[in-house]
Amino acid sequence: MGHCKSCGNSVNEDSRICPSCGAPIVGEEQITEKEVASEMRQEQVEETFAKRHKKRTLIITAILAFIMISSAAAAIILHKSPKELYLLSEYKTYQKSKEGWADKYGDKMEFQEKMMKKPSSSELTLSGNIEMDSLSTDPKLEMFQELLNKATLTAKTEQDPISNQSYYNLALHVEKEKAMDVEMFQAKDRLGLKVPFLYEKFFYLNFDEYGEFMQMIDPSNSGPETLEASDLEWQDLNLTEKEQEYIQKRYGAFLLGNLEDKNFTMKKGVEYEHEGETIKVREVTLKLSSSETKNLVNDFMDHLIKDEKLHSMIVTRAQKVSKTGAVTKEIGSPDANGLKRQLVDGLKDARKEMKGIHFSKGFSSTLLIDKDEQIIDRKVTTAFGGSTNQLNMELRSKNVPYGLNRIFEEFSVALSPEDDEESKLLFQVTNDVVIKEATRKENLNASFKIEEYGESEEIKFSMKSDIDGETDGKKKIRRDFNLNFVVGEFVDRPSAFKGTIKQTSEINLKKDYSKAKFELKLGLADELDSDTVMFKLDSKTKLKDKLEMPDLKLDSGAGLNLVNIPEGEMYRIQEEVRMNLMELGVKYGLLPEDVYQFNSYDGYYELVDEDSVNKL
Repeated sequence: MGHCKSCGNSVNEDSRICPSCGAPIVGEEQITEKEVASEMRQEQVEETFAKRHKKRTLIITAILAFIMISSAAAAIILHKSPKELYLLSEYKTYQKSKEGWADKYGDKMEFQEKMMKKPSSSELTLSGNIEMDSLSTDPKLEMFQELLNKATLTAKTEQDPISNQSYYNLALHVEKEKAMDVEMFQAKDRLGLKVPFLYEKFFYLNFDEYGEFMQMIDPSNSGPETLEASDLEWQDLNLTEKEQEYIQKRYGAFLLGNLEDKNFTMKKGVEYEHEGETIKVREVTLKLSSSETKNLVNDFMDHLIKDEKLHSMIVTRAQKVSKTGAVTKEIGSPDANGLKRQLVDGLKDARKEMKGIHFSKGFSSTLLIDKDEQIIDRKVTTAFGGSTNQLNMELRSKNVPYGLNRIFEEFSVALSPEDDEESKLLFQVTNDVVIKEATRKENLNASFKIEEYGESEEIKFSMKSDIDGETDGKKKIRRDFNLNFVVGEFVDRPSAFKGTIKQTSEINLKKDYSKAKFELKLGLADELDSDTVMFKLDSKTKLKDKLEMPDLKLDSGAGLNLVNIPEGEMYRIQEEVRMNLMELGVKYGLLPEDVYQFNSYDGYYELVDEDSVNKL
C-alpha cells in the first residue's frame, strides 16, 4: 500500500490515480529523478549566471581600476605645478641620458674597473705610413719619411694592482728588425729604466732617495723628499650611492626652497614641429630678474660653504690623490683639516669675487617637454659680467625623437658683447641619428664661427658614422670626416682635411679580455700640395688571476742606483750612451757617417777618422 501525496489517503501500489481526490500517483523514484534533474538545471543556470556575473564584475573592476589609476596618473602629470614639472623633467632627462651612456660604454667602464682590481697583460702595436709631396724635394726629409713608413712601435705591459707593480717594454722595429727597446718597471719602493742599446744595465731610484737624487742634479733644490707609488683605484674617487643620494636631496631641496612658484610659467598644448612632424608639448619657463639671479648664485655659494659633508667627500679624495705623488719632509701628506680650510677659503674668495659680477638681463630657461616628461628642446639666455662689460650668452640643446627610430640632437652656444651686437662667437653641433636594432648611423655637423668688425672666420667639421653593435661587447665602426676652413686667415694650416676612421672592438667580461683595432687615414690638402698620413693601432688586454713579473736582479749587479753612482762613472756612462746614440743615428741614416771626427775617447772607444789615418 501507498499514500496519495495530495490527500494522504491509502492507495494501491499499482494505482495511477487517487480514488479519493483524483490526483495522479507518481513513484518516489520518478519524483526524485525529476526533482534532481530540475534542481541540476537550476544550479547550472545559476552557476552560468554566477560565472558570467563574476567575469563581468572582474572586467568592470579592471576597467574601473584602470580608469582610476589612469586618472590618478593623469592628475599627477597634468596637475603638476610648473615648478615641479620643470625640476622633474630635468631629473628624468638626466637619468635617461645616464642610462644611454651606460648602454653605450658600460662594458668598457666595467672592464676598466676590473683592470684596477686584477692583474693584466697588454700588448699594443702602432704603425704608420706617410706620403707628403712637400717632403719629396728634401732628400733628408724624404729619407726620414721612408724610415717612418718602415717603423713599427710595440708596447707590452704587465700590471698588478694587488702588489702595486708594473713592467713595461717599449720597442721600435724597422723592417721587422728591433732597432731599440726600452724597459721600465715600477715597484712599491722603486722605479727603474733600461735602454739596452744605449747601456746594458738598469738605472733605478728608490722612492725614499728621491730628494737626495734631485739635490745631486740641483743643489738648490728644495722640492719633495720622497715619492709614493700610486695604489689609487676608481672606487676610491667614485661617489658612493649614499653620497649621491645626499647630494641629490640637499641640492634638490635647495632648488625647491630657493626657486619660487611665481618664477615659473607653463603653456600646455604647444605645437612643436620637426621634419614635417608635429607633436604637442608643454612649455615651461623659469625666469629670474637681475637681483633674483644674483641672490640665487650667492645663496648657492653660501650653501656650498656650509656643506661640511661635501667638504669631507672632496677632502677624502684629495688626500688619496695626494698620497700618490711626491711628499716633502717638512709638510708630509696634507691633513684633512688643512685641506678643508683651503677648500672653504677658496669658496669664500669665489663668493667675494661674485660681488663684482652682475646679471643685467637676469636668467631665463625655457623647456619644451614631451608626454614622457623628457626635455626635447632647451633654451637658456643670460648676460653677465662687470657693471659695464656685459657678455650675452644663449645656450640651446635639442633631443628630438622623430620618424622611425630617429633622433635629432643639437647643442649650441652663442656669446656676444652687450655693447657690440655685430661681434659674435658661435659654436654649434648637430647630430642626426638613426637606430635600427644593433646598428646606428650618425650624421654629425659642427661649426665654430667668429664675427668681428664685419669680418668672419669659420671652421666646419662634418662626420658620417656607421656603427654596428650599438650596445654589445663587439663593435665595428666606420667614420668619414671632413674639416674645412671656410673663410678667414688661419696661419700655417692646410685648406682642408678629410679622412676615414675604422674601428673594431670586442670586450668579453666573462672571459676577461678586450681587443681593439684603430685605423686613421688623413688627407691634407692646400693650394700646392696633397699629403696623406695613415696610422694603425692594434691592442689587446687579458685579465689574469696572477702575474709573474720579470726578475730584474737589480741587487746582484744588474742595476745601478742613481744615488750611488760616482761622478766619474756617471760621465763615462753619459759618453757611452752618447756614442751608442750616434751609432744608431748613422745606422738608419739620421746622422752622416763622418760624425766620428775625433781620434779616440779615453781609451774606451778606439774610433779613428779614416782620413787622418791615411795622412799619417
